[in-house]
Amino acid sequence: MREQLLKIKNFLGPHDYRPGFIYLTILVFSLSNLRTYTFDYEYGPERIRFFFTGLLAYAFMGLPLYLVLKASQVIWGKRRKSFRIYILEMALASLITVFVQIAGQRYLIPLLKTGDFLNAGIFVGEFITRFVFAIFFVAITHNRLRTLGENLATASALNSELNERYATLVESDEEIRSHASQLLHDRIQGKLMLAGAKLTRVTEVISDEGKLGLFAVIKEIEQIRSIDVREVSQLLTPNLAGEGLVGSCENLINEFSSELTFTLEIPQEADSFDEEIKLGIYRIIEQGVINSIKHGPASHITIRVAESNAKEICVEVVDNGRGGSVNSSGKGTVIIDAWLSILGGRKEIESRPGNGFTLRVFLAKKLRVN
Repeated sequence: MREQLLKIKNFLGPHDYRPGFIYLTILVFSLSNLRTYTFDYEYGPERIRFFFTGLLAYAFMGLPLYLVLKASQVIWGKRRKSFRIYILEMALASLITVFVQIAGQRYLIPLLKTGDFLNAGIFVGEFITRFVFAIFFVAITHNRLRTLGENLATASALNSELNERYATLVESDEEIRSHASQLLHDRIQGKLMLAGAKLTRVTEVISDEGKLGLFAVIKEIEQIRSIDVREVSQLLTPNLAGEGLVGSCENLINEFSSELTFTLEIPQEADSFDEEIKLGIYRIIEQGVINSIKHGPASHITIRVAESNAKEICVEVVDNGRGGSVNSSGKGTVIIDAWLSILGGRKEIESRPGNGFTLRVFLAKKLRVN
């Protein structure tokens, strides 16, 4: 029972109503009473005059109600009213309408020299009728708006939480990559160097035939240390400051060039973009290429970065894979969406059977501040 009463109370108010809307709706509602009295007149100028005279009277008498509700709205501002205050406010507004109608019957109708169409009736009955009408009218017309507002607030909170998680995801991803790159660059390279030095010392005490075998191993270790480990380290954390966006993307496609062919269309002007934008573009291209390889399978990939207009950058990753259904899940897609959330971008995906896959991303253009 208590829950049912709470639901009714929540339905009735308090609502953040609009006085002008209530004023106009009550005015329209009152016209049905006015129309009844028009039948006392024949068709013609008299009936028209009576109708517009009555409309003017209702509009004039509704102004005190509008002004009271507007004043209350201004006084309360953004503060939320209690249910008791809200009920008292509606009671006061209803009381004012009764007094205004009584005053209208006594003073306005004789002044207009027309028939009495206000029909106030018994004071208590009129007050109760208007009070109940006011409460339920506002509840019915505004309860849905309040529900929509609460749903929008919930959606906005969820969207903010999602954006925060995206930011955390990107931050964590970059931190892990940085640690892994540092581990490869410092510890792994260092250990490979020490292993090479130890093997070199061993060659001093073994036969010439053994030296030949060890020298080959030492050379391979040095190649792994100086080339392979460095390349993996660069892929994990691209050197955008030193090699720029173009050079970093070239390193990326070189990793897959033995299996795929690439077309790289990135203007040198791209290096003037903001550092965060460049890193975001690189990560989006990286995930786009990985997705094309995993889900294509593609044999050729085109990477294109261009200005779509004066304020936007367009990034495209286009492959010649089999196309078909769009895969909207997976780590790669999440990483792309996370960067779009951080950079305030949007994406378009095109994929049809036999026509490959196209990832198109639009980002707000931000130049590097020197």
